Amino acid sequence: MRLESDIKPDTSVDGPDATPTARPMGEGARDVVREMSSRWLPPLTALKTFEAVGRAGMAGAAVELNVTPAAINHQIRALEADLGIKLFSRTKTGLVLNKSGREYLSDVAASFDLLYGATRRIKNPARAHRLVIECLTSFANDFLIPRLGSFYREYAAIELELRTLRRPRARLDLAHTGAHVAISGGNVAGEWPGLNAERLSYETFFPVCAPSIQAGSNPLRRPADLARHTLLVVTGAPEGWAEWLAAAKDAGEDVSGVTLDNALRFDNFHSASLAAIQGIGVDLGRAPLVNQALACGDLVAPFEIKIRSTAAYWLIYPDNAADMPAFRLFRDWLARELEQAGAP
Repeated sequence: MRLESDIKPDTSVDGPDATPTARPMGEGARDVVREMSSRWLPPLTALKTFEAVGRAGMAGAAVELNVTPAAINHQIRALEADLGIKLFSRTKTGLVLNKSGREYLSDVAASFDLLYGATRRIKNPARAHRLVIECLTSFANDFLIPRLGSFYREYAAIELELRTLRRPRARLDLAHTGAHVAISGGNVAGEWPGLNAERLSYETFFPVCAPSIQAGSNPLRRPADLARHTLLVVTGAPEGWAEWLAAAKDAGEDVSGVTLDNALRFDNFHSASLAAIQGIGVDLGRAPLVNQALACGDLVAPFEIKIRSTAAYWLIYPDNAADMPAFRLFRDWLARELEQAGAP
């Protein structure tokens, strides 16, 4: 298949009114053209395809670009041929970036970010800065988003793009995803090699429920009363009901009848919290995530026993993010918000 860029007009025609014809440019001539230009680049479509596949995989790129996998394969092979370098390994499961591909992706993604930023600024000068944040779903939904109004009132020129961390425990690859920073959970700063990590806050967890449960026929007056209610559990959470019930027992409370046999399970804190607000059961709320719901009366905390988690929320970023004004302002604002929330 020949591309339009490979076709050059032939003006040596038989008469002044004749229509010029076109003939393909040979490989040698194409190389000469490249050498004549000190800023030769592969076709933009091929680069966009490469960046999308490297970031989102073959299936994700096909959806994002609205093309078929065959079209993606064609663009990738054409790009590799233009560069004279293999960027992917072909496996039974699809395309996998090799070392050269990973290095090239980092630069290509950064270049697209610069183009995106320049285009955004010229179209909308009022929003001159952009910060892409990968964040745990619950922290984004329950802490950041309810406070975004405060951020934009203070920093109207900054655009925050929040993306969900799909695999919170997986290795962070910000260069791969195109995010500038991440907010994730962990125990120590060294869990993210090659990246800076600043601890934001520990969690404090304790039972919470809807006011309707407290006003119902089985209010929660002592921890033993939990036996008459459905408990809400977040699967995969490093700490939970077992730790809280053990603390209640150590405080002299009889919790021998409280079990998780009939518990309802969720895969994230935000979903469990929404279920508690609807009166479906008793959740193990986690401050600072539930602070907003407690403050507005959507949830109540019936007991005084509270446990501080061993894990914490961390702000994770590469060295170059520290040079971004948007990042520095966001980091300072987030620290103030956490302090105001009484986060430990």
